[in-house]
Amino acid sequence: MSDFSPSSPTKTDARDKVSPSYPKYVFGVMFAISFLNYLDRNVMTGAANVIAHELGFGVDGIGYISSAFLVVYTLFTIPLGIWADRANRKNVIALCVAMWSVATALTALAFNFTSLFLSRMVLGIGEAGYFPAGTAIMGDYFRLEQRSRVMSWWGVAQLVGILVGYVLGGEVAGLYIGSWRLAFLFTGIPGLALAFLAWKLREPRRNEADEIAAELEVSAESTEIASVGKAPRVNPFTQMRNLLRIKTLVILIVVQIFAYFVLSVALTFLPTFLQQKDLYGLSSGTAGIFSGGVIVIAGLIGTLCGGYMADWLNRRHQGARILVCGIGFLLSAPALLLAMLSQTFVVFSILFIITTILITMYTGPSTAATQDVAPAALRASAVAVSLFFAHMLGDAFSPTIVGVLARAFDPTGGSHFTNNMAGHDLALAIIVTCVPALLIAGLVGIFGARWMEGDIAAAREADRRDRVVA
Repeated sequence: MSDFSPSSPTKTDARDKVSPSYPKYVFGVMFAISFLNYLDRNVMTGAANVIAHELGFGVDGIGYISSAFLVVYTLFTIPLGIWADRANRKNVIALCVAMWSVATALTALAFNFTSLFLSRMVLGIGEAGYFPAGTAIMGDYFRLEQRSRVMSWWGVAQLVGILVGYVLGGEVAGLYIGSWRLAFLFTGIPGLALAFLAWKLREPRRNEADEIAAELEVSAESTEIASVGKAPRVNPFTQMRNLLRIKTLVILIVVQIFAYFVLSVALTFLPTFLQQKDLYGLSSGTAGIFSGGVIVIAGLIGTLCGGYMADWLNRRHQGARILVCGIGFLLSAPALLLAMLSQTFVVFSILFIITTILITMYTGPSTAATQDVAPAALRASAVAVSLFFAHMLGDAFSPTIVGVLARAFDPTGGSHFTNNMAGHDLALAIIVTCVPALLIAGLVGIFGARWMEGDIAAAREADRRDRVVA
C-alpha cells in the first residue's frame, strides 16, 4: 500500500480501515522473519566444528568467520537505518530478507576458508537493514505501555531460530562429509517467501499506535490526525550527534557493547566448546540440540520475565527497563564464572541455564527503551546508531579475540583443537573476557537508569512539535 504523508486527507479513513487485528498479523510476519534471521546465522555455528575440520582451519578461524559477518553487519547498519527512516521500512525489510536468503544458500558452495569468509560477509549486508526498520515498524504498531512485552515476544523468535539453527547445523553436519552444505540450502530458500510478505505489509504512520491511543486531533473541526513524518533530510552525522545527546540511548549503547561481547562469544563457541573431549565430548548433533535447547528454554524464561517485569516496574519507575537489564547482567557474571570452572556436565548445565536466563532478561526492555527515548521519526536511526556502536565496539571482534586467546592458551600451538581437546583453552578465554564484561554492563545499567524519565519526556515533546509543524 502507499505511504501516508503527514498532510494526507485520507489518513483517518485509511487508519479506520485497518483491522484491530492487523498489528498481530504484522507481528506474525516479523516474528517469522526474526526466526529465519537467527536460523540463518546459527546454522553455521551449529556446524562450525565439523566445517573447521573439513575445510582445514582452527578455533581462531571460527572466530574470524563470525567476526566477518558481524563487522559487515555493523558497517551497513547506520546507512540502512537512516534509509529506513526516509523510505518505506517494509521495502527495506523485504530487500534485506531477500539478500540474506540468497547469501545463505550460496554458503553451501564454499570450498575453503576464504570463500566461506566472503559468503558470511555478504550475509551481514542483508541482515544489517532488517532490524532497525523492523523495530521502527513494531514501535509504530504497538503503543509505549505494551512495547516491552511485544518486543520480548518478538525476541522469542530469535531464541527459536538459534535452537533450530544449532540443531539443523549440528545434526546435518554429522551425517557425512560435506553434508553441512544441505543445511544452508534448506534455510536460505524460505526467506524469499517472507521477503514477499514483508513487501506486502501496510506501512504505518510514524508514531501511529501512540497517536491512536491518545486520540490526538489537530482541531475539533478537522477530520485529520496529524502524524509524525519521516526523518528530516539533515546531514547523517548531525542526526547521529543529536541522537547521542540522549543520555539514556548512550547508556543503552554502553550496556549493549559489553553484553553483545558476551552473547556473541556464547553463540559462536558453545556447540564447539561442548564437543571438546577434554571436558564433555558431546557429538555434533547432541551439542547442537543441547545448546539450542538451553538457549530456547532458559532464554524464553529470561526474555519473557524481563519484558513483563520491566513493564510492571515501569508503572512505578520509568527507568525500570534499563534497571532490569543491569540487574540481569550483574547477576549473570558469577553464574558464568562458575559454569566455566565446573568439571561435570550436570553442574555446567545448571549454571549455564541460570546464566542464560539472567542475560536474556535484557532483550525486550532494551529494545523498548530505545524506542521510548527516541523521537518517532528517528526510531530506525536510533536503533541503527545503537547497533552500530554496540556491534563495532562489542561483538564485531569478540569471537576473534576469544578464538585467538584460546589458541594462545594452547601450549601446543593449535593441536588441542585439531584433536578436539581445546575445552579448557576456550573456558579460560571466556573467563578472562566475558565475566568482566558482564560486571561492567550490569553496573552501567543500574546507575544509568536515572535519566530515562527525562529522555522519554523530551521525546514526547519532540513528537508534539512535529505534529504541530505537520
